[in-house]
Amino acid sequence: MQKSKKPKSNMRLLFALGAVVVVGSIGAALYFGERSPIIASGVITLPQTMVQQAQGMRSLYIIVRDAKNPMPMPWGALSVTLNKEPSEQVYRFTLTRDNLRIMNPSQEAPQEIILKARLDVDGLGGGDMPGDIVGVSQPIPFGSNNIDLALQDLIAETAPVAGQ
Repeated sequence: MQKSKKPKSNMRLLFALGAVVVVGSIGAALYFGERSPIIASGVITLPQTMVQQAQGMRSLYIIVRDAKNPMPMPWGALSVTLNKEPSEQVYRFTLTRDNLRIMNPSQEAPQEIILKARLDVDGLGGGDMPGDIVGVSQPIPFGSNNIDLALQDLIAETAPVAGQ
């Protein structure tokens, strides 16, 4: 009398189906899982007339401010090291919670934001310094796309204050 091989082949079938379910579940989670919403996206540009002044600058800061909050603390910031000399199209950006340094993570996202971009002459964060080139957007809705943010203002040397 021969033993039936059905139980062994059923086990293989169950194992194969289980593997398909696991792989399918992982794929679905990666595809449909929670993604960080876009805060803003677009391109940072530089007028041709300022390209020469920007040579040697490799530090770009993109600052996000809450348009309704008068406080100077930004809502978030991104620091980028450019891998080539700035040209008329400086940088394409997509800002998300994943790549932006949020200053107060428990704070609710603003509904309207102001973007500021700065090519930084010394590569150090902080405020604008003489030689930096900056551009600021008008207030835009959170989640805006296709923003064209022009770097158009050169921060000038300030005159020394009398008595210093």
